[in-house]
Order: sequence, then C-alpha cells, then structure tokens
Amino acid sequence: MTISVRLPPEEQHMLEMVARRMGRGKSDLVRQAVRELCQRLSADNRTPYSLGQDLFGAGNLAAAPTDPMKRQIWEKLRAKHHRMG
Repeated sequence: MTISVRLPPEEQHMLEMVARRMGRGKSDLVRQAVRELCQRLSADNRTPYSLGQDLFGAGNLAAAPTDPMKRQIWEKLRAKHHRMG
C-alpha cells in the first residue's frame, strides 16, 4: 500500500539526517516508526489486571516468626484480622 505523508521542512530534514546516519532509506524508517507506534499503542490498551496477571499468586504468605515474642504478636494480629496462612 502506498501512502503519501507531508512533513514540515524541519521533520523532513530530521528524517533525512537520521536515514543518512543509519544508512537506511527514509521509507524504511517511517515503516519502522509506524510499526513501533502501533505496537506501543496496542500495548497501552492492556488493563492493570492484564499487566500484573503473571505476578498474581506468585508468592507465598510470610512464615510465622521463630522469635517467641514476635510469634506472640504475629498470632494476636492474625487472630484480630482473621488471616489464614
């Protein structure tokens, strides 16, 4: 598919400089830019849940402390907040 894009002189100059510096064609750079932009925008549509989905349930609850004083406090807090684990 052929698309024509009008660039302001400043952006055209920037594109030419980068293409020359990288040894690539202007069309190639524009295709890459469009591809990267579309990938970034489609990735931004993910929900907070989908972003952290691989992390949910990945850990374990903390083990009970071995120090007797800390263990006593831990048990009281656990009973107060009805936590299991």
